[in-house]
Amino acid sequence: MSITFLGHSAFHFEVSNLNIFVDPYLRAPVDPTKLPKGHVVLFSHGHFDCGVLGSAKLYDMWDCQFVAPEPLAKWMRKKYRKRIPPEAIIPLNHNQSIYIGDVKIEAVPAHHPLNRLGKTIMTVFARSSAPAKPVNGYVFDGYYHAGATIYTPAIAQALRDHDIHTACIPIGGKYATASPKDALRLAEEIKAERLVPMHWQPLLDQVFFRYQPSDLMRLAKTNRSEVKVCPLAIGETLLPQENACLDS
Repeated sequence: MSITFLGHSAFHFEVSNLNIFVDPYLRAPVDPTKLPKGHVVLFSHGHFDCGVLGSAKLYDMWDCQFVAPEPLAKWMRKKYRKRIPPEAIIPLNHNQSIYIGDVKIEAVPAHHPLNRLGKTIMTVFARSSAPAKPVNGYVFDGYYHAGATIYTPAIAQALRDHDIHTACIPIGGKYATASPKDALRLAEEIKAERLVPMHWQPLLDQVFFRYQPSDLMRLAKTNRSEVKVCPLAIGETLLPQENACLDS
């Protein structure tokens, strides 16, 4: 089991001999051709910074399966009908689950209430009609990827019976994503052992975020949180048994 950060909200999870990629918006220094062969790709929603526009290239490389919220899955089946077989694109709604191999993957709620500025930026750069809602978070084998979301009690409630050892949660605090305070609160409420910050790196010159991992680390230390904060560099891998996190 391992998790590798690929920038922004993109991660590679190696679980039970499966390579699971989540929101693979892959840019330099990440070279997709040098990544392990993906077995399944999970999309939280259709914004360009989740990588859905690269689906056909990923399928050409990996012959993989895709999981997405139902409206996005329907959009993908239509857009990529000549490139990706429809059975390779699996719709999954909140509180539904599927098995890929021996791994149970469950979709959980996320909330991404994009404001007018955010919508304008996404429209300008996405050049795509891919559905942005609903947004899925995903849980599998003790890992939780929150998707693009703010904190809501409904998310913590949906995860109350899950044993989460590693939570990947946005901290950028802009464009309708969680702040460090929100991320730490959610991680604590779901009793995650480790928190990996995501959704904080500048996407383009015009798209910056308010907070950085240093803000999260400072907050966790000030609050004497029991959650270990684990900021990762692009390409860095974290194993479950590693203690290379900040002991808050």
